[in-house]
Amino acid sequence: MSPLVAIVITFFALFALRVPIWIVLLASSFVGLWLAPNPIPLSTVPTTMWQGINHFVLMAIPFFVLMGDLALVSGVTQRLVNLAKAYVGHIAGGLAHVSITVNMIMAGMSGSDLADAAATGKLLIPAMQRSGYPVAYAASIIGGAAMIGPLIPPSISFILFAAATETSVGRLFFGGAVPGVMLGLFLMIQAYFVARRHGYPREPRMPYGERMRVTVTGLPVLLIPIVVLGSILAGIVTPTEAAVLGVIAVILVGGPLYREMTAKDFARQTLATVKTVGSVFLIIAAAAVFGRVLTLYGAADGLANWVAGVTTDPLLFLIGVNIIYLLLGCMLDTVPIILVFVPLLMPTVKALGINEVHFGVVTVFNLLIGLVTPPYGLTMYLLCRMANITLQEFWRYMWPIFLVMLLSLGLITVFPILTTWLPDLVMPVR
Repeated sequence: MSPLVAIVITFFALFALRVPIWIVLLASSFVGLWLAPNPIPLSTVPTTMWQGINHFVLMAIPFFVLMGDLALVSGVTQRLVNLAKAYVGHIAGGLAHVSITVNMIMAGMSGSDLADAAATGKLLIPAMQRSGYPVAYAASIIGGAAMIGPLIPPSISFILFAAATETSVGRLFFGGAVPGVMLGLFLMIQAYFVARRHGYPREPRMPYGERMRVTVTGLPVLLIPIVVLGSILAGIVTPTEAAVLGVIAVILVGGPLYREMTAKDFARQTLATVKTVGSVFLIIAAAAVFGRVLTLYGAADGLANWVAGVTTDPLLFLIGVNIIYLLLGCMLDTVPIILVFVPLLMPTVKALGINEVHFGVVTVFNLLIGLVTPPYGLTMYLLCRMANITLQEFWRYMWPIFLVMLLSLGLITVFPILTTWLPDLVMPVR
């Protein structure tokens, strides 16, 4: 048995036993080091783990996570719900449109699918249930809408992709904006026709005076993503510094302005952020070791040669990658897929002349779909728990939304301009 085969068997065997993913990565790496033809000292493992997390771009992750966590207790989400009701609540299926709109705006603050699903699900699942929507439909529409979060900038997934491939974070951010908005619009169209078919309710049209009051109250919330993205676009700050500005903006809005976030809330959410970021960085460090071992055994070259023997057509390659990603996304978390498998594919991506931003957006879009698909989908399980429903009930309403996701993925795969037009416009390569 070759060492590479032993590594793969160890990886999937431990994964099947539901061992934590960072242990799976490290254990598989130790097997590879132990079977290496030339002895490799285990003392290189801590060094490689440190090198894996010693990326300046990764410093943005804790602050973007903290910004999303603070939004939960700062009154930001409630103001966004009120604002969305004022402008889209009167459309057929009003609260479904509110859910999608709120997630599109929240995307400019948290960059996390799970954070957006938790924040909006907590408010809107009970509200939709009280208004007469099936609770499983409420959970499914929020599951689809929460996917927008890591597409519209800022995005933790794009930061990880940038760290793994040395791609520009800013260009990846803006590359996901058009697909994110497109997905939101498709979901709203789908929600409209579903509401008309099933007679789902709409909210009363808000009087002009009340609409203006809600708009003025919610305006500070809308300024948060403008501060974050505008500062990056203007070249004033790096993405990490923009994340810090975003945290400060949420604190100011939730504390002195809305007076809803206390010092106790801040401490509790900061501790939650530390736990989340600690687990993410542990996976990143373990993935760095695993990736180094795969490189040692020539996995990237072997994969590139295999792909070259199958096809040299960029579109066929991307279609094949979509299928692989969709299958992997059903079984693994986004972080290890990006950090382990993406570097293996990048040599082939470059050889076929595929734009790196385009490939990054296609990658992240695929993996987000995995978050709402069995058996691993974390967002799916979160929403089922929040709504107290089974997976079967969730997917009874989720499958049409899933088809909308696949349609959007197909469009951005076939038409690269959807992902490259905006970054080429605002951040052209010099």
